[in-house]
Amino acid sequence: EDRSLDDQQRKAVVTDEDNNLIIAGAGSGKTTTIIGKVHYVLDKYKVDSEDLLLISFTKRSANDLKKRLKKDEVKVKTFHSFGMEVLKEVEGKYPRTLDDDENSTVFKHLLTKLFKASLEDRKYINKVNKFVIDYLREPKSEFDFETRGDYYQHLRDQDFSTFKRVPSYSDKTTFKREVVKSIEECKIANFLLFNGVEYKYEAKYKSPLPFDYFPDFSLIQDGKTIYLEHFGINKNWQVPPFFARDGETHKQATKRYLGDRNKKIELHKNNSTTLIQTFSYEIWNNDESFYDMLRQRLVDAGIRLSPKTPEEIWQIINDFYRNEEKDLIKLFGTFITLMKSNQYSMATVKHKLTKIEDGFLRKRGQLFLDIIKPIYDGYEAHLAKEKVIDFSDMINKATEYISSRKYKKKISYVIIDEFQDISIGRYNLVNEIKKSNPGCRLFCVGDDWQSIYRFTGSDIALFKDFSKYFGVTEQSKIETTYRFHNPLIDLSSQFIQQNSNQAKKELHSADRNKKTNYQIIYSRKDDTNTLIDIFNELVGIYDDVEDKKITILARHNFDLKNRVKNENGLLSIDKENNISYRSRIENGDFKNIRANFQSVHSAKGLEADIVIIINCNAGKYGFPNQMSDDPTLNLLLSEADQFENGEERRLFYVA
Repeated sequence: EDRSLDDQQRKAVVTDEDNNLIIAGAGSGKTTTIIGKVHYVLDKYKVDSEDLLLISFTKRSANDLKKRLKKDEVKVKTFHSFGMEVLKEVEGKYPRTLDDDENSTVFKHLLTKLFKASLEDRKYINKVNKFVIDYLREPKSEFDFETRGDYYQHLRDQDFSTFKRVPSYSDKTTFKREVVKSIEECKIANFLLFNGVEYKYEAKYKSPLPFDYFPDFSLIQDGKTIYLEHFGINKNWQVPPFFARDGETHKQATKRYLGDRNKKIELHKNNSTTLIQTFSYEIWNNDESFYDMLRQRLVDAGIRLSPKTPEEIWQIINDFYRNEEKDLIKLFGTFITLMKSNQYSMATVKHKLTKIEDGFLRKRGQLFLDIIKPIYDGYEAHLAKEKVIDFSDMINKATEYISSRKYKKKISYVIIDEFQDISIGRYNLVNEIKKSNPGCRLFCVGDDWQSIYRFTGSDIALFKDFSKYFGVTEQSKIETTYRFHNPLIDLSSQFIQQNSNQAKKELHSADRNKKTNYQIIYSRKDDTNTLIDIFNELVGIYDDVEDKKITILARHNFDLKNRVKNENGLLSIDKENNISYRSRIENGDFKNIRANFQSVHSAKGLEADIVIIINCNAGKYGFPNQMSDDPTLNLLLSEADQFENGEERRLFYVA
């Protein structure tokens, strides 16, 4: 490639043990090292190019590797194309696959179709409703938090808001979900909504009083108002730690809170208004028993319940949760892919579920398995009916043919790029190649800090514990990055290495005189910085901004339209998400800024002069995305990949 290798790259190339793992840093020349290795084994050891299996994970990376290698006799394959070759060799023809395009949306469309078909069953809708309402988010009691700020952050991170539609404060024509002050109040509000009870949250008490009083819920029916107060009290009649004011002990806070409760009871008694009381400890004992208790207290107070049908409840959920349904289906896809890649049966997963000690997670997992089972069964039935196989089936069949020696092609070297994305299924394939070809050597290059394809079955345990899976291994590192510099190197390295399950690296710049600076732009609580604001700021920083390659990255594809406000008509976006903006400068002239928007997944491996990462906010659909680290996936993942937000942390590092 007309460039010299650095010392670490040279050592990696000439080291030639049975198993070799090259732990690489971002921008450290992984592809260059692989090209060096290919040339080395062909020229130094005179290995026949036909005996060399060179694999990269995607068509794009394989094509790039092929182009840079400049050796037509060396075939660069993906796992997909190699698996197809094995099946063709043994079966005499290529199999019919779900879709030949590795990035196909056919899988997702099929799961969506099966999910919607399952929703025709009322029992099934009830399970989905229950999962979304009570189990999608992992609730924590107020008593688990030391500060009010930490508790409110948890509410925001998990997006605990009711399903009631309330007008948006910023826009009179739109609605948003109602925000309440606790998870417990959220559960009560949803129960009232789904049982047809009209209510107002924290409305002012109407009877004349010498002070303002705002009961938690004012229940309105037949012209009468009945009040419901929810008290944050545990079974020992104590309040959460953060209820204490400055200079107040927990005991004093509890005494004050109980005194306020008694005043409210007395007030309602004096004004002949009905008060229903609920308590924290009643909810955390058991959701179902609490709902039964609440139902009875409402009826006893004269409230008439009109329960909505499961279909009506799902429609209410769907009004606000269109993204949630898509993410739920994406979760189904990840779960099925991991399960098949690991060669687990549904019975195996259920057995693993019984070993979970946390009661909430165990119930949640059981409910999730009940929801996904008909989808999985329908998916497998579809494959059988259409006589097609999916990627996991294809890899598993290819592995079986190699193991049984039905595939007879000799392989002397296996060289794998992007090894951090390896899955159990792909590992089994590679391992059987080594078993059936004594003396076959393995050379794998990857950066576990950039492992971001869990939804295709990848598990970083295979990288972390490489020698456990493949045997005695020689490890090398390439840690000089040619992509970026300090201070970003130190910041990003410190950030990603919070996960002790990942390899330790000391990344350093190839040019210590250069800098890669970063800037964090904070937005107000209910406001987001528009791209126009950011573009105008860039104009003030870079004189040559018109000549810069600018990439805008986001966790989700829909983040772009949610962040674009084009009040002045100077911004345009085409179908390929190319963005143009005319920024007015001081003398009245314009500067023309061009940028391209991509999701982080699609942009991996690319580079730009300026990178803007938008929507770096806590929340269900922020960055990190809470759905992607769903705890149910832990049933299928090794312990090495169960660090909190581990995959999302790696994805942010890639960005």
